[in-house]
Amino acid sequence: MMKVCVSSREKIKPSRPTPGHLKTHKLSFLDQVAARIYVPLLLYYAGNKENVDTDTRCNIIKKSLAETLTKFYILAGKIVNDEIERFVNCNDDGVDFCVTKVSNCQLFQVIKRPDIFDQVTLFLPFDPCDNEITASGDFLLSVQVNVFEDCRGMVIGLCINHKVADASSITTFVNYWATIARGLVLNVDDRQIQDPCFQVQSIFPQKEKGIGFKISSSSIDGTLVTKKFGFEASKLAELKERCKFTTEPEDGYKPTRVEALSAFLWKCFIDIDQAKLKGVARTKVYLATNAVNMRSRMVPQLPTSSFGNIISITDAVFSINNDDSTGINDPYYPKLVRKFRDAIKKIDRDYIEALRSTDLLLNNMMKLIEHVLSGHTLSIYFSSWCRFPLYETDFGWGKPIWVSTCTIPQKNVIVLMDSNSSADGIEAYVTLAKEDMGELEHHEELLALIS
Repeated sequence: MMKVCVSSREKIKPSRPTPGHLKTHKLSFLDQVAARIYVPLLLYYAGNKENVDTDTRCNIIKKSLAETLTKFYILAGKIVNDEIERFVNCNDDGVDFCVTKVSNCQLFQVIKRPDIFDQVTLFLPFDPCDNEITASGDFLLSVQVNVFEDCRGMVIGLCINHKVADASSITTFVNYWATIARGLVLNVDDRQIQDPCFQVQSIFPQKEKGIGFKISSSSIDGTLVTKKFGFEASKLAELKERCKFTTEPEDGYKPTRVEALSAFLWKCFIDIDQAKLKGVARTKVYLATNAVNMRSRMVPQLPTSSFGNIISITDAVFSINNDDSTGINDPYYPKLVRKFRDAIKKIDRDYIEALRSTDLLLNNMMKLIEHVLSGHTLSIYFSSWCRFPLYETDFGWGKPIWVSTCTIPQKNVIVLMDSNSSADGIEAYVTLAKEDMGELEHHEELLALIS
């Protein structure tokens, strides 16, 4: 049986103190309304081929983290918790850093386990579903380095507070960190690396009114289960072909693999709920909310190194009337693809300007909450990490053989990630209530597509 034992624990502080004029980091409005949860990320590395011993690797990781924190200084601070969470105290308090020894198991055995999500939390500095830790939410980053004694493999696990970082920001951070470490291993000084850009607050200024609700793990009801479903490139192509003729608009646009897969998983989600309503005459509304990266959609575009929450939540809406004779029998997958695509397409220059100058986002979020509380609407949340260069995070002993997340502390969440460095397949990390997951695992259309 695998054993994970802590061998050391310490605080890693920035290698140089943060200048006085940067001690207070204002959060943007988008940061203020972000979910108060910790986002987990795990990077898996095979036994190194560069013959760098374990102690040296851990020291390189620590030293490079300290240097990285001088640029990402807010992560070494703490959120000052008040009713509207306005700023981070960049006090150089540091980042919790833990090293563990993993025995009685090899890395490849862990990756192949069907119950992997019952195990990977051990590779994180804490359980991201821990309500007590999430409720406090004042610290911003924790790191755990797990060293496999039998194969010299390594898993770097981290939890980042979503109040200050979206998926793009997390990717920027780990790639910067890995580049600094790689420079230490190769004894080179890479000055081509792009520093993070902290300008979001000036674009989306804080709001002091209307931030009266918190989205956190307290919304969990019942037992959550996370499962990974893999889709090879050929299966994604099949999905795109299924909606080709009915979803192509006049401009010739074709759905992306992410749009096609998201809409398909949304369909599976609807199928499961409709099965529960069999024989019940009512109209049910289904929402697919999606986090859209706005960096490339802004005018002018923001650099990819822009740090913070620079995402907007858009929602696609689909209704089914059980009184209608067609109902669930209607071949509605292509319609879902179009709705999902059109919802994303709405995030354009005009929408972003309205986001900046009005209460559009806040009003939309309040409407979403009202819909869900009504009992007639069921929502599922999508977040795509595809195409983010997470497989490029080489600390000096090779690129990761796998990148994953684990259970997100919210129900009905689907995170999409590239399945490998070639970015041809997609893995869907689906978090549902235990009963719903049992139904999903037996969905015939899904079983025909997963690898």
